Parts: sequence; C-alpha cells; structure tokens
Amino acid sequence: MTAAVPRAAPTDHVARTLSMLREGKLEEAGHLYLVDEQGRLLGQVPIERLLAAGPEQVLADLQGPPPLEVSPDEVAESAALLAVERHEADVTVVDERRRLLGAIPIGRLLALLHEEHVDDLLRKGGVGSTHPAPTEPHRTVDAFRARIPWLILGLAGGWVAAGIARAFEAALQQEIALAFFLPLVVYMADAVGTQTETVLVRTLAYGRVSLFLHLWREGLLGLLIGATVGAVAGLGLYLFGGHRQLALVVSITLLATSCVATLVATLLPLALDRLGVDPALASGPIATVLQDLLSVAMYLGIATALL
Repeated sequence: MTAAVPRAAPTDHVARTLSMLREGKLEEAGHLYLVDEQGRLLGQVPIERLLAAGPEQVLADLQGPPPLEVSPDEVAESAALLAVERHEADVTVVDERRRLLGAIPIGRLLALLHEEHVDDLLRKGGVGSTHPAPTEPHRTVDAFRARIPWLILGLAGGWVAAGIARAFEAALQQEIALAFFLPLVVYMADAVGTQTETVLVRTLAYGRVSLFLHLWREGLLGLLIGATVGAVAGLGLYLFGGHRQLALVVSITLLATSCVATLVATLLPLALDRLGVDPALASGPIATVLQDLLSVAMYLGIATALL
C-alpha cells in the first residue's frame, strides 16, 4: 500500500484539484479519492474524467463506480484476486471507520499475483519456492535444497506404503489380482483429492471458509463421485473378468477412498490455513502421500474382510 494518493473533498472544483495534483508528490494517481472532513472515503473520480472536465465542474459530479475497499489486515493475495475479478485498476485501504489509509497500485497487485502463482505452481510440482528462477543463474546446490525435502517425504511415504502392503501379504497371496488394481485405487484417490484441494485453495484465497459447510458439501460430492466411479469400475470388472468378489472389493474401495480423499483434501488446507501456513502446500506431496497411504490401507483392508 502507498499512502501518497490524491485526495479531495466532493465539493472541490476541477481547477483547484488539478493545481493541487501538480504541486503534490504522489505515488499513485489512477484515481482521485473523495473524502470528508474526517478522512472517510466517499468515492472516487477516475483521472481521465478529471482531465476531461471543465475547470469549474464539481468533483461530486464526476464520480465513478464505488472503489474496491479492503482492510489493512486483509490478505494481500485476496485483495489482488478481488481486483482482478472486478477489473479494478487499484484497491483502496480503509480502517474500521472507513478512513482512507492509502491504495494498492495495479502494478503491485500484478506483481503479487505473479509471485503467488509461480510459488503455487512450484509447490504443486513438489519443488520449494526457493528454487532458482529461470532468469537467475542456475545454482545446483540451491536447486537441490529446494527439491530434495519433498522427494524424501515421498520416499518415506513409499516405505510406509510398502509396510502396509506387507501387513496384508496373506490377502495378496490368496488373490494375486488384487495387486493389479492398486494403481487404479491410488490414482482415483489422488485425482479426487487434487480436485478438492485446487477448488478449496482457490476459495481460501478469497477469504475464510466455513469448516462444517465445506466438509458437508465435499463429503456429499465425494460420496456421489465414489458411487459413480465405483459402480462403473465394478461393473466393468465383473463383465470382463467375471470375478464377482474382486469387483465388489474394487467398487467399495473406490467409494470409500473418494469420500475420504475429499475430507482429507478439505481438512488439510483448512488446518494449514488456521496455523498460518500457506494452504497451497496441501496441493503438493503432503496430501498426495497421505492419500496414497490411506488408499492402500483401505483397499487391502476391505479385500481382507471380503475375500
């Protein structure tokens, strides 16, 4: 935010205002902000209207649409996204009494959005935000440090998944075909969870989310998705493979893992957000490893119980 923005009273004339603008040292002049005697924001006048108006015209007659207002403690990314949604050139910052504190120029908003966008993409790809930028000299050590923590996390998850599979060795020996469908189960859970995380992270960027309401919506959506993919997969397996029990295991597993994936993908970003951690982390390897472990355990557990 910059506090050096043009301000005037609604009753001021254009000539006097232009003279004031020429004498002032401003950092942002996309709009002229109208304030009362207490400094409370009343509206804004686009600079192009001010320049085209007659010298005796009153500023109140030149007002444009109400400005986009945010509080000083608003998340910067949220303010930038709101500005883009409303096609605003800048954003005004006001306190609890609506006194104008300053404005965020469009250039800073765009720079912020670009930075957040790149950071989110890196995290989703399992790469730390400290990875050297393409425009910087490639420093191998820095790139290694940015990538290796996520890969170690994935390696640890793989070891745990192997341990879970080993615990159900008897079921796998009894029905070797169970191993054929492990990739399907893991993929569907990851895909459903990634969709939920992506939508939730975008929602979090606009403000707070009701935990109960979002859990209810996503849980119901996971139930519908799981029932659909489970029915299709089970029916296809039964028709082409003729294995009724295995088809039942795959169907029930896909139903259960889809529901659990939506809940995990909802709770993890919300928990990170409550802890003050960037919720975009939940779109990366943390959620993927957790969903993989739960999917393997549920699949083999259901198979042990039904076969």
